[in-house]
Amino acid sequence: MEKILFALCFTLISWRSLNAQDSCNLLPEAHPVFHVNFVHPTADKPQSKLWFMDECWWAILPDSTGPTLWQRTEKGWKEHPEIREKLRGIPGRADVWAESKKVTAVGVADSSLTVFRLLKKTGSSPIEWNPDILVKLYPPLPSPIETATIAKDGNGNWWVAATTCLKVCVWFSSDDGKNWTGPSVLAEGIDKDDICTVTPLKSGVGVIWSDQVRDAVLMRVHQNGKPVKIWEKEEVVASGNKTADDHLNTVLAPDGTLWLATKNSVDKAGQAQFVLRIRSVDGKWTNKPYLVLENRMKRPSRPIVVATEDNSCVFVGHGDNDRSVPYPYNSNITFAPVDTALSTVWKNPQIVIAPDNKYNNVVHNVTGPKNPFPAKGPWIILAGDAEGRVYEADLRKLVQKKK
Repeated sequence: MEKILFALCFTLISWRSLNAQDSCNLLPEAHPVFHVNFVHPTADKPQSKLWFMDECWWAILPDSTGPTLWQRTEKGWKEHPEIREKLRGIPGRADVWAESKKVTAVGVADSSLTVFRLLKKTGSSPIEWNPDILVKLYPPLPSPIETATIAKDGNGNWWVAATTCLKVCVWFSSDDGKNWTGPSVLAEGIDKDDICTVTPLKSGVGVIWSDQVRDAVLMRVHQNGKPVKIWEKEEVVASGNKTADDHLNTVLAPDGTLWLATKNSVDKAGQAQFVLRIRSVDGKWTNKPYLVLENRMKRPSRPIVVATEDNSCVFVGHGDNDRSVPYPYNSNITFAPVDTALSTVWKNPQIVIAPDNKYNNVVHNVTGPKNPFPAKGPWIILAGDAEGRVYEADLRKLVQKKK
């Protein structure tokens, strides 16, 4: 019996050492923090569903009835059920843009988009919200829409971007969401599997998309103050060598650097599975491949990138699983700080979410905030499974020093 206990202790210590390496001793989160009635509630690769406001974290996640609003409190995550009732029937798969007193989101249905808003009630304690449905947006022709994102430029104008009808489309509002233009087409002839994302820039907004027909990752920029339909010419982020795939996620750092996490289509053992693409303030792109694929039974996918408010750190993360072992394939969420001076790009990757086997489900689709992590407070990311369980991890623990 003593030998068995010793072996178990040694295995646990070794596992902790392997995953914690030279940062704090960190065991991955194993249990869900809340549950919704929706398959993979954190899904949609370019979307952000989290934000930090009034010293706590918030999330909009889908349920079978529509959007649900969750608040992370000292006693755990708490739902605001009035939002569920007031937004019943609105698509809940949403990308979120948060400001000090309001949250604007775009929800994705099969062939339409709905822009809605939550307004924080003045002086209410605890915080209460007034929801408002702003507009329903449609593609140029009836056609499926896989996903959509929303951003606000420096002049206060709103932009929504989505791929549909084999086109990259944007919708625009100059009066705080009251009225919207029809879709403008920025590019066409893409693959039906391609997606896009709209991101803020210091000088305006940019729309980035994958083009698997041309095997390229591309971008167009709209400068603040220019007419709504005047966009800069295409920027080629990268092309060739199977660089394009429909996995995109961005964050704008406080210093004006744009970070773009992508998956390529190489999918070959011994080759990098992801590419971190970095756009400097003056518009120059650098591409940094990372995460060399061990074998084709390993399935790292859907990378995201998150910055910090003080520019001290940038994180990349993704979902992973191993098809060489029985279901649920040792699925997990892995994160690491970025070090572009390293050939590996990321430093000391660690598993931050690994569900207990009793849930018998694959965790995937990590989502983070659109804004950088705050200077104070935890740095929260979420991931979900096929039965609607939602897990969290605090990435601040990855950079805390040993005490």
